Amino acid sequence: MSPTTLQAAERSGAPPPLSDRQLEIETPEQVPVGYELAGPGSRFAAFLLDAAILGFTLLLILPFAFLLVMDAALGGVLQLGAAWILALTIVAVFVIVWGYFILFEGLRDGQTPGKRWMGLRVIHANGFPLTLAGSAIRNLLRILDLQPLPTGLLGGSFILFHPRAQRPGDLAAGTVVIRERPRGQIPEETAAEGPPELSDDEYEVLRAWALKHHTLEKGARRRIGGRLHRQLQRAVPEGPTEAVLRELYARESGRRTARGTGTGSGSPSAAALLRRQRPRWEAWRTLLERARRRGLPALPESDVAEFAALYREVTADLARARTYGASSALLSNLEESVGQGHNLLYSAPPRTFARIREWILEGVPRLIRLRWRPMALATLLFFGPALVTFGAIMVEPDRAERVVPAALLARAEAAEELRAQGIGYGEAVIAEETMPIAAASILTNNVQVTFFAFAGGLLLGLGTVVILVLNGVLLGGVAAAFQLQGQSMHLWAFVLPHGVIELTAICLAGGAGMWIGSALVLPGRRTRGQALVERSRDAVSVLGGVVVLLVIAGVIEGFISPSPALSEWTKVGFGIFTGLALFPWLLLSGMGEVGEGPEPGPSAGGAKRAEGES
Repeated sequence: MSPTTLQAAERSGAPPPLSDRQLEIETPEQVPVGYELAGPGSRFAAFLLDAAILGFTLLLILPFAFLLVMDAALGGVLQLGAAWILALTIVAVFVIVWGYFILFEGLRDGQTPGKRWMGLRVIHANGFPLTLAGSAIRNLLRILDLQPLPTGLLGGSFILFHPRAQRPGDLAAGTVVIRERPRGQIPEETAAEGPPELSDDEYEVLRAWALKHHTLEKGARRRIGGRLHRQLQRAVPEGPTEAVLRELYARESGRRTARGTGTGSGSPSAAALLRRQRPRWEAWRTLLERARRRGLPALPESDVAEFAALYREVTADLARARTYGASSALLSNLEESVGQGHNLLYSAPPRTFARIREWILEGVPRLIRLRWRPMALATLLFFGPALVTFGAIMVEPDRAERVVPAALLARAEAAEELRAQGIGYGEAVIAEETMPIAAASILTNNVQVTFFAFAGGLLLGLGTVVILVLNGVLLGGVAAAFQLQGQSMHLWAFVLPHGVIELTAICLAGGAGMWIGSALVLPGRRTRGQALVERSRDAVSVLGGVVVLLVIAGVIEGFISPSPALSEWTKVGFGIFTGLALFPWLLLSGMGEVGEGPEPGPSAGGAKRAEGES
């Protein structure tokens, strides 16, 4: 299917046939390159493979952790406490479950093991390589794509009916999943004697088979081979073996090349181009393979310079080959190598510690200030219901039973007795020996909640609103329950050390989700699709900073907030200290570079730069 046909299908709203969905992008050299979009079948198969690998990994980790815990409990040789082993296990499972797709796709050029096995790759819809930020967006929003759990009907329906086979996560990240072309050899220039044996229609059928048969399963190859034999019986009476069909294709291509009417190399001009440039194309393919194996930055400087020069030449040759009417086989081969070179040459800058540090210290707070409106709205949606709930319960205490969970009401009622015994809120909940487990559980739970708040933004922001309001109501209700018992200090001495950071992080995560939702409700002068991609990139950068804050808050909540060695006023003072460190960072850091705009994240700069170039 041509790009024109795809554009017409997009305008009409009707998806093109799954097997014909194509994406054509224009490189910065203004040469179009085509990609075949992956369909739901191959993507689902890749997902199942990845899920199997993920499940197998967890099955290995959990028994191993159990053995370590038993070893520690029995006083084994490993001098690591059982609590620390369980804490590390909790964090490891969380990172594997949430990070598998994000890290593989973001750090391995858009391929998980399952996608690599199925010959698929994720790229940005403008043709540039997938960045870590893009991978984070599309995979965090997988929360919605999998609904209703565990069917994944929402994401599957989008892939099935969207003209570019994009699920909601792809729409927000501006990504597509493509099927990689097999790495075929450069076509030979053949010129057999005699007229063509096949009609033009028969030849087109045979050529389509020759270009795609190796991508099919064995059963499908046999069925299609049988049909070809029936259609081309006069030319292949001996049987539909693949070797015979390949020989017929080579022979027929050569005859058509000699007449300048068909494909082998294509027209006589294309054949001359093939003869003249073959050595250079072979050198390019050799260098390209080295760069794909080792990474372009790992090559010597001279090789990188040669890579860039050969890429420009081969890209120009692709444009010439189209003008000369080259064969589909030759064009496909050149497009494949140009597309792979394009992804390597225009990949995002290397992720260095200095860039990550700059992003955390300056980029995130600068971006938060720039997008202060959704952050302020999220703060209002969180603390507003908290204050209203607090006031309502103070006016009518019976309302507490309808708002606050029974376990928290019981803690409020027991607070006076605990304080008389010198036991703080945190000490009653978290034993000293279980602090590592508590810290790991708290930080992973809080990060997961922010992921849901982020993903809820794609539901016109309503999912984010619900999470903010419910958490605000709970906070206000618990605060009122302790106030009614005259034990507010008992509660806040536990909450403030980590709460200043944690509650701020919740509001920032909610603001990121609201910013995504605003793209669908108030896109401004851009289309909703354009606004969604741009605002999702901003939102995921803020979310990255939020995750760092929540890790810090989780450690404090696990070790400092429940510490029996610290007095209540010491803990309150520590909370004030965290605020004195946090808010100057949010309000002042990176002030000198406001005019330049925020960086979208530690690895998204390449995507932003690339989009500008395209």
